[in-house]
Amino acid sequence: MNLELIHAELVRIREALEARPYASGAPAAKPAAPRSDEVPMPAEIIDDAGNVQVHFGKNKGVALSSLGDRSVAWYAQEAEPRIGNNGKPFPPRPEDVLLRNAARTLIHQKRGTLPSAAVPTAPSVNEEHVPF
Repeated sequence: MNLELIHAELVRIREALEARPYASGAPAAKPAAPRSDEVPMPAEIIDDAGNVQVHFGKNKGVALSSLGDRSVAWYAQEAEPRIGNNGKPFPPRPEDVLLRNAARTLIHQKRGTLPSAAVPTAPSVNEEHVPF
């Protein structure tokens, strides 16, 4: 009788596991890290982006211009949000935002894909209708 109870419990566990939406038999795939080609545009263009220094980790105090392209691309990616005890993400720290935008700016400057600042142009003038 003891074995029948254990068997019934195991059957219920298996059914519960199979009912989960991500139970495909294979482990859940971890999202692939974005390739360095997929670096988003900076939210704010940082002047002298190469001189912005990393503020954490093994590259702490190192300017972005001194790092390799792969490292700069890593700093340009959106980091996983830090989650508080209430389950809500903390807002990004200003130094993290600065570093991310500087890395993005630097990459797009090197590629020549950084949009130029919109320069106001003088309206075209039709010389035939000049009032003087």
